[in-house]
Amino acid sequence: MDDRRGHSLGAERQACCCIGPGLRTGGHCAVLRGQLSLTEVGAALLDFDGTNILLDLADPLPEDVANTWVELFIEREKVSLYPYVL
Repeated sequence: MDDRRGHSLGAERQACCCIGPGLRTGGHCAVLRGQLSLTEVGAALLDFDGTNILLDLADPLPEDVANTWVELFIEREKVSLYPYVL
């Protein structure tokens, strides 16, 4: 993934050297690590230790990111757990 700005996810993303799910805070963001997959209809899912998180995409993801481990860097103010805001 050459474009690490993550405009398609609304968050910064990068390929991950670690394998396995993770959640941590860093600076002013929350960092989610999981395995990214694409559905047949173009939706993106982040497999977070057996729980699939549906990602809201502004643009389609490149097919070469399917089944890769990624870290998503998300501003803490934009993280919520329905029906609650964290």
